[in-house]
Amino acid sequence: MAIAVQKGVRRIRKFRKARDDAYYFNWRLFVPPPLQRRFEPTHQSMAALDLTRDQSVSEMTFNLRRAFSGVVAGNIKEYGIAQIEASGPFQLRGDSAVLEQLDELLKSFIAHGRMRLPGRNYTPCYQVVSS
Repeated sequence: MAIAVQKGVRRIRKFRKARDDAYYFNWRLFVPPPLQRRFEPTHQSMAALDLTRDQSVSEMTFNLRRAFSGVVAGNIKEYGIAQIEASGPFQLRGDSAVLEQLDELLKSFIAHGRMRLPGRNYTPCYQVVSS
């Protein structure tokens, strides 16, 4: 593994040196503007996430990241907890195949005690709704 990492580092250094680019920051990295904006997890924004397979891998990744951000907010962030208390759990909608895997992963986090603050019982802050 270390040999593969060293080869990769040499390749990157060669690439960046040839382009007079910095070693300490990836100036060539492009992050689309929508991903530069903060995702505000609300009941509306969580329900509107596109959790279907009919999108690019990168778009699916972005939407899953947003879903996880919402679950974290609903679990531990003051504004998220207040939203859940006022309006019930966030609803995650999408393809059943995607949602089954997401639900399985979240349930494994629950089983390992990763979805709650210490000293509290866990009540899910989300519902999986297949379309």
